[in-house]
Amino acid sequence: MTKNTRNVSRLGIIIAAAVLFGEAAQAAETFSDWGSVKSIETGWVLDTMAVSHSAPVVNPDGCRVTTAGYATNPADPGHNLFHTVTLSAFLNRKEVRFLISGCVFDKPRIIGVTIR
Repeated sequence: MTKNTRNVSRLGIIIAAAVLFGEAAQAAETFSDWGSVKSIETGWVLDTMAVSHSAPVVNPDGCRVTTAGYATNPADPGHNLFHTVTLSAFLNRKEVRFLISGCVFDKPRIIGVTIR
């Protein structure tokens, strides 16, 4: 085995370990408790929404901002639906719970909304 082949093999192992560690480090999706939507803030130039909720903030991935609720990611395919359901719950005074995974804009990221 040549020196270049060994280096390429080591690099492949390092990359594989980093990918596996990164996947293992991300927490599983977590539901918030049921609560009412207290405030909604839209993105300034992006199609996003920040939502404050009456239940304690769920932060499974350790996002930096924990005092300003949750946010939607404009890159997520369902973000418009999340906005619609959240706004509907707010206007109709219905309780919601959010499915949270990862961070966006340093806040816990909404990946699903349940209304009751």
